[in-house]
Amino acid sequence: MAVVCQLSGTSSIELPALNGSGVAPFAYFTPLLVSSTVLYCLNRRADHIEQTAVVAVAVIDAVFVASVFALCLAAGCVTGFDTARNVVLLTCVGLLVAQVGNSASGIATGMMLLIASVVAGRGPAGTHAWWAVVLYPPSSIPAWSLTGVLMAAAGIRSVKASGKP
Repeated sequence: MAVVCQLSGTSSIELPALNGSGVAPFAYFTPLLVSSTVLYCLNRRADHIEQTAVVAVAVIDAVFVASVFALCLAAGCVTGFDTARNVVLLTCVGLLVAQVGNSASGIATGMMLLIASVVAGRGPAGTHAWWAVVLYPPSSIPAWSLTGVLMAAAGIRSVKASGKP
């Protein structure tokens, strides 16, 4: 993700906008690469393999998701990379929606949240709406706090869901 952000540089994407400019930096969309990949990988249908696994696959999945979150949080704290925070935010939203629906609905919800924030969440002179959390600056305490709350909620829901027979 960091490589894609660096390679994209100042590239921008033309988007329809409700107010102001309809241009968004390409880097805003890179969190979708990671969050949709994580959600896709968690939605595999390999029951015959999982039944013979030595370690419960739910444990491996939990370690995988936790490592993605840890890497993103470390990148966000060390580099001030708001894109890393957005990866965690969109993945948590996707995990919560996938608990009710499926991973495709989780991926679509994260994508819609990101696009709605970029299209409708921008105000004049670079301001953003209160609900457009993905547009908050990297040092925003409310954005990191909401991300932490969603991470805890997604973790609790995942643990409860994995305990089902």
